[in-house]
Amino acid sequence: MYKKIINNKNEMKDFGYRLAEILKNGDVLSLVGGMGAGKTTLTQFIGEGLDIKEYITSPTFSIVQSYQGKKEVNHIDLYRIEDARELESIDMDQYLYPEGITIIEWASRAPEYMPRNKMDIFIDSIDEEKREIRIEGKNNWEQKLIKELEI
Repeated sequence: MYKKIINNKNEMKDFGYRLAEILKNGDVLSLVGGMGAGKTTLTQFIGEGLDIKEYITSPTFSIVQSYQGKKEVNHIDLYRIEDARELESIDMDQYLYPEGITIIEWASRAPEYMPRNKMDIFIDSIDEEKREIRIEGKNNWEQKLIKELEI
């Protein structure tokens, strides 16, 4: 298990940049946390770390946004879907088995569509600025990510 306390936005930025260094094409991240936990903020910092020039926003209404930097980043937000079958109208395979990196918010709304190789990063709010980041290491991909973060 990996745990890290993030005390402020600058530390979240450092963590996002570190993830950007580690992530490889084909990686799928699931960011898990309540409203306002920092899922989109972390995605923005990963994007900055990958030299994405566009401002990354939550794709709540469009479901998917793609950005190009050093690597392609697909940002998916499933918060507004009411039924997982809504994803059938989108070619989800290209995002869940990507050539680039895919970051998903609210993946729990469509668990049957999620790939087994996704890495769950839990973000828990401690107070206004402070967050706890947790990766449980429940699969080979998460264990590999933990090992890289600990270097």
